[in-house]
Amino acid sequence: MSASLEHMRPAPVTPLSSWSELNRQWLVAAIRRLRERIEALSADGATPNTIPDCIEAQPASGFLPALIRCAETFGLSPFERELLLLVAGLELDQGLRAAVGRFNTNGSPAATYGLALAVLTQSHWDALSPERPLRRWRIVESQAGGLLTQSVLRLDERILHFIAGIAARDAHLEGMASLVEPPKGGGDAAGHPLAQRTAALLDGNDHPRPVVVLHGGTDATARRDLVLAALAECGRPALWIAAHGLAGDGATLSLIARHLDREHLLTGAVPALSVNAEAEETAALDLIARMEGPALWLGTPAFGLSTLPLRRRIVRYELPKPGKRQAQARLATHWQQSALGESRDPDVDAAIKRASEQFHLTSQSLEQVIERLDTATPADRPATVWAAAREAVRGGLEALAQRIDTRVTFDDLVLPSGQTATLRDIARHLRHRDLVYEDWEFGRKHQLGQGLVALFAGEPGTGKTLAAEAIASEVELDLYRVDLASTVSKYIGETEKNLKRLFDAAEASGAVLLFDEADALFGKRSEVKDSHDRYANIEVAYLLQRVEAYRGLAILTTNMKSALDRAFLRRIRFVVTFPFPDMAAREQIWRKQFPPVAPLGDIDFVELSRLNLAGGHIRSVALAAAFKAAEKGSAIDQELLIAAAREEFAKMERNFSTTVGGRP
Repeated sequence: MSASLEHMRPAPVTPLSSWSELNRQWLVAAIRRLRERIEALSADGATPNTIPDCIEAQPASGFLPALIRCAETFGLSPFERELLLLVAGLELDQGLRAAVGRFNTNGSPAATYGLALAVLTQSHWDALSPERPLRRWRIVESQAGGLLTQSVLRLDERILHFIAGIAARDAHLEGMASLVEPPKGGGDAAGHPLAQRTAALLDGNDHPRPVVVLHGGTDATARRDLVLAALAECGRPALWIAAHGLAGDGATLSLIARHLDREHLLTGAVPALSVNAEAEETAALDLIARMEGPALWLGTPAFGLSTLPLRRRIVRYELPKPGKRQAQARLATHWQQSALGESRDPDVDAAIKRASEQFHLTSQSLEQVIERLDTATPADRPATVWAAAREAVRGGLEALAQRIDTRVTFDDLVLPSGQTATLRDIARHLRHRDLVYEDWEFGRKHQLGQGLVALFAGEPGTGKTLAAEAIASEVELDLYRVDLASTVSKYIGETEKNLKRLFDAAEASGAVLLFDEADALFGKRSEVKDSHDRYANIEVAYLLQRVEAYRGLAILTTNMKSALDRAFLRRIRFVVTFPFPDMAAREQIWRKQFPPVAPLGDIDFVELSRLNLAGGHIRSVALAAAFKAAEKGSAIDQELLIAAAREEFAKMERNFSTTVGGRP
């Protein structure tokens, strides 16, 4: 009867102290008996059934040879067991090869099916059919072409090593799956409830083909630790597979699946697929569809598993995001375990607490922070904690949005006092959000609307981006610009996917997100006339949901506040209107453009303030004039600034002369 994963369990691992030597002795004796049988058949023409068996029916008490274990695992018949011994013996024993060479009429020392039928007991013709274990599990392969009885039989290398008691990996899985032994004691996640439940599922007999899905959270290392703790609990290694490396056609994936299943039966190893992006799901699902044994899925929710043709038990566990106290404890523990952490520093402890409250630090991120701490001077360590943590959690956000280097402070802004006060209020809310909502438990009374959303409205160049930079600088967080015009997709559902990837990546740092041109998505909604209109409204609702739940600050900018949906505006906590600067404001902006070391000539700032330019255009003019002065080898003066201003007006397709003295 062919082996089936539905009724087979991996054999327990035997201690290796004396087993290896016992296995060697047993294998040598079995091969010797087989050689003697073939020699006897060659000498006097006896039949196989009149000669004693090569394989002992009952090995020594408490000892199970690898060949017997392999045969029992895959459900081999007595004939198939002896055939397994034959092909293994020809690889291992020169005397057996010589005896086979003398027996074969052509002098070949190779094993063939015809040889097996002639010298082995209880033979049956279907032993090499594709449905029988030897070929189904790719234990023995026959040379293609010619008569089946004359085809040369070769033993799979992994099986040969297993029978010989040699620890070796399956060459067919090389570069595709890595054997990972769980740490003794289970590691960092030992005793975790999810690890214990997963171990119970893998060890249980209620269903032979469980697929355990561990998803949620942003910490791939935490998922890995939890899986290894589960496998340590049930005494199994993992076959770790990175889904992004899966490639090939269906035949290739079928081959990989069969070898993964075979390795599970031989060693108990459980395939663990790391699937960190939706784009990786297709190949991973295709692989699991071809597997028969248990599997672990780490990463995405994998809703496609429910569509697999083979009946399986799908169990999903969502990993909770680590709380700030948990992150603080982990970072403090890592720090105290390092060489430099042996002497407590209250300032470093305070910095660890602050960084842990802001950043979702993974195990890998923690290691990066500790490495930076180890190289920092004692005086620099408190500041290093925040800077290193901020850098460590950038991760996937770098590929989804543009990080802006923030060097602007509130003192650099030229705005009416009311707008400046609102910007400082936004920074205040962002800085103390966790204190108010969590420590002071205001979040219990205000479950909805805890996200911090601001709308910056004003003409181009009026300081919206600079204000975002000032807020990010004030709270020491990264600022990322998101181009909503490019995020919005014409394909149904794609906008939502783009936004999900963005916010999932941003959650680790709580970075300030600046969405340019909000009217691209938040314009007044039209009547729903087709599916595209309906999905557009769904996408707006999804973005509102994510920005309101986002633990950082989301800033949306628009040049046309009147074009925005009123229902959307009601859900914005802060709305800041950036006015076009008057002459007094423009003079201040002009004076702030030149660094102290810049060589300045005669400049009439009052006269320059009469040019009807917003702050962004003023910065462009000042920079262009600086390059003109550098080329000329002179100071920056009024003449160069006016020349640069003329070019700026020409670029805006506006008449320079009519703009002096007021707005056109």
